[in-house]
Amino acid sequence: MTCPAVLRIIFGDDSDSRKLPLVSGLPATVEELQTTIKTFFQLAEDFRLQYMDSDFNAFMNLTDMSDVQDKGTVKVICMTTMLPEEPTVMLYPVDPGQLNPHPTSPPETSPDSLLPQTTSSLASSSSDDTVHTSTPHSSPQVQLSKCSCWPKIFVVPKFSYEAELELQLKNDEFERDGAYFNPGPKLKGQILDGLAQEIMKYTKYPKDYQCDEVAEALTRAHPCLGQLGNRTGFWGWKQSLKYKLQNYRTKLGRLGDPEIRVNSLKHKRKGQGKAAASIKKPRKAEVHYIPLHPKGETAESLEEERVSILSEMKKRFNEVVIKTKMEKTFSLRRLEIVDERPMIEDFKDRWPALFQESGVNDEFMRITTKPLLSKFFAQLDHFSPKLNSLFKSKGGAKGQKMKNILAVYDECDEIDAKRECVLKSLIIYLNEDPASLVKEYLATAIEDAENDLAQTVMCIFVVRGGDFPDNIWVVIEGVKVLSNVRSVIVAFALLFGLIYALDLSYPDNLKYTFEFVQKVLMNMDGHKLNVKIQQLKMKMFI
Repeated sequence: MTCPAVLRIIFGDDSDSRKLPLVSGLPATVEELQTTIKTFFQLAEDFRLQYMDSDFNAFMNLTDMSDVQDKGTVKVICMTTMLPEEPTVMLYPVDPGQLNPHPTSPPETSPDSLLPQTTSSLASSSSDDTVHTSTPHSSPQVQLSKCSCWPKIFVVPKFSYEAELELQLKNDEFERDGAYFNPGPKLKGQILDGLAQEIMKYTKYPKDYQCDEVAEALTRAHPCLGQLGNRTGFWGWKQSLKYKLQNYRTKLGRLGDPEIRVNSLKHKRKGQGKAAASIKKPRKAEVHYIPLHPKGETAESLEEERVSILSEMKKRFNEVVIKTKMEKTFSLRRLEIVDERPMIEDFKDRWPALFQESGVNDEFMRITTKPLLSKFFAQLDHFSPKLNSLFKSKGGAKGQKMKNILAVYDECDEIDAKRECVLKSLIIYLNEDPASLVKEYLATAIEDAENDLAQTVMCIFVVRGGDFPDNIWVVIEGVKVLSNVRSVIVAFALLFGLIYALDLSYPDNLKYTFEFVQKVLMNMDGHKLNVKIQQLKMKMFI
């Protein structure tokens, strides 16, 4: 059994030093020590560690745990960097009657006018005559910044003063005597309430491994709450947390939370009389699944905005206004697609601005908080050399297919064509068929393509040859959702984005390919991988 240890942790200068008890002894790695410090002291920012070196009598960077001894001193160095502020251009509506062709001196400004505007003032100042410049989630009306991706390290929140005081006393007693603490119903309820509220900042339907991380973080932050009689030491807290989350979701549903209400019994279809049947929840690492309507907006007012987008689509050089209105109506669009499950053709008629390259890219950013095209291409290019070497080392009939495709990769200079070769080889490597993703036709057989289109669930159509460039379509449910896409690899990325935008499942004949893109390339919810993908990922990082 490892001997307990204790460390002196210094924050900033020597005036702020605290004691870190380590009941299980010193961690095996520096990363484990960082996690313990971050959890125990509930630190949010990133940091590095230094130890007191006996040779130089000064703090040195910690790279190996052999430099740390029991009752040693470790210093926490925050790595917060100040990024330069991006220049902001603010455009205001101007009365044409007040325009002056002659330059004038700028108006005088008071100190108060230099302060950032509040959300309410910005919202009230916007109108149809105002030109908006925005980035995803920057619009004050949308208010999506309250949600974020699941953290790499869950930080236990602060509880009430009384709860923190009692836990601190019990932690001291545990450090001294090794006595575990079984909190009473009131204190346990406060702890579970605090954890549930913190979890809701990230997801309303946490997965099993996420509940494990929360319960483990709680027992690391407060060792006295550990539990005997089970392998993990926090199994009881995990089960209690799941029950608390169920009750918490019930309260949110009664208050009108849209993500909870879509799963109430009154919203179930005939034959789904149980609350747990066909739960609609994020399954592909969506961050904003069904957000609340913007402040001051209703379904009726957002429907009017949707109608106005149809007229804005008829104007030229109007992308900025359309993007702003699409951001504003995001909650209405998500509720419609998740709750009503409309036909793709009907949904395209209602939201035509979504079915463009920029529309798909922006919608993916709103849902996942990650850029679609830029990250997908960057990650694919980064891993392409390693993937190609794995593909070329494969033998048999499958290996020969990949080598034939990669021969085209070596000969062509066009980057998108190279990416397409890597994608098709990846599909073959995962025992799936590239022909189920990309169907190619000659220009003389365009009628055959049109006939096959109606029978297609999800695919990319490529019409090659003739006097014109290749015509590439993205087809979903027999509907041509995107046309004249510039390359096959771009069409695949947009298809991936549309699966999120339309809340669709991955097609069964390509589920491993899409899962690889999501969990490995895009690094979204990569905690649990299929065996095939896990083996490929391990080979990629060797």
